[in-house]
This record gives sequence, C-alpha cells and structure tokens, in this order.
Amino acid sequence: MKNMLTAMDMCLHMFISIPLPPGKWDDSLRKQSTACLPLLGLLIGAVWLGIAALARAILPLPLASAVVAAYPFLITGFIHLDGYMDASDALLSWRNREERLRILKDVHVGSFAVVMIGLLFLFQFAACLSVTKLFPLLMIPVLSRAGSALCVLAMKPLGHSEYASGNQSAPDSLICAVLAMAAAALLVLTLVCGWRGLIVGAAVVLGYALAMWRCVRSLGGVSGDLAGFSLTVAELCGLIALSMI
Repeated sequence: MKNMLTAMDMCLHMFISIPLPPGKWDDSLRKQSTACLPLLGLLIGAVWLGIAALARAILPLPLASAVVAAYPFLITGFIHLDGYMDASDALLSWRNREERLRILKDVHVGSFAVVMIGLLFLFQFAACLSVTKLFPLLMIPVLSRAGSALCVLAMKPLGHSEYASGNQSAPDSLICAVLAMAAAALLVLTLVCGWRGLIVGAAVVLGYALAMWRCVRSLGGVSGDLAGFSLTVAELCGLIALSMI
C-alpha cells in the first residue's frame, strides 16, 4: 500500500501543474507510477466535469466552451501539448527516420507544430461548444491515459526516450491493472450514457491507437513526446464524438 501511494504521488508530481507538497521519489517505482496514469485521469476528469458544469452555469456559452477546451492543457502544465508539437514537426516532415528522430529532439518550434496546434485549438473549441452531455468528460482522460500507460509499459522505447533506461519488461500485473481500469471506464460510460457513451469511449481508444500506430511506424518506438501526442489526439477524438451524439 505504501508503494502504491508513493507511485501515485510521483505520478501527480510529474503530470499535473497544481502546486503540491514535496514528495518522495523512488526510481524503482517508475513503472508503478506509469500504471497510475488512469487514476490520475479520473482525478483530472472529475475536475473537468465540475468546471464544465460550473462554467456552463455562470458564463456565456462561447466563453464557457473556451474554459472547457483549455482546461486539459492548463491542468497538465502543457506537458502533453509540448509532446504534441514536437511529434507534429517530426511526423509531418516526411523525412527518413533518422531525420525525423533528430527533429523530434529539436527544441525549436517548426511550422508544422504551429499549424497543428492551431488546428487542435480550433477543433477542440468547436467540439466543446457543441457538447451537450458532460458526463463523458469524467472518463475521457482515464481512457487516454490508460493508452499511454499501456504503450509505455508494453512497447519498445526510443533510444533517446526517458523510458529507455532500465528497460526491463513491466510485470503482467501492472498491464492487467491498466486494462481493468480502461475496461471499467468503458463500462461506466456505457451504463450511464448508453451506446452514446460507448461511442465516445471507442473514439478515444481508436484515436489513441491510430496516433500511436503512426508514431511507432514512423519513428520505431515510444517516447514521452509520442505518448503526449497520442493522448492529445485521443482526447480530441473523444470530444468530437461527444459533440456529435
């Protein structure tokens, strides 16, 4: 239990921007911390749902939609958005793999990243403006982070990735736990929202799978930037599906 709490605390400190008291870091619990990502997603989704309900109640709809659209980026300190931009530059360069990997590690912002982030903001705002059912906002971050956890735990990391050190395979129990949390999120969506909830959940899962497939096919492995890119795409897919049901 103590290790689980430490792993969750590590996950909180790494992936949200809310100031927290200093926590203990245990490098031996990195994989357990990664497996906590869906739990972190549940916390992020609960706040997202509350903010969306409050914003819709007190603000004009366009302004409320802007708040709802911006929240996932603000709560994470733009860490996944940074990966989205880096991966966009690399994937859209249409260069060979070695050059794409070089671009992925480049700290400079390229034109493809600027275009892609503009499209992301445009579609995210439009989707939030059209959303009528708010409950799925609770589970979208759970599913997107379950995708990241599974890919980081089970797939080959890129050589320069922060996940490449200590690259022993993750215990099956951690992978099963992440799968169980994803399945529970899909079940809750289906029970509460019926087939519409299932469509939203499926859009998140499919969006993540396709985004990561493109990343691995083009670059040969998984990294934090590519997980952030796929997570961002997956959540946008979920919001678009939610806006259409």
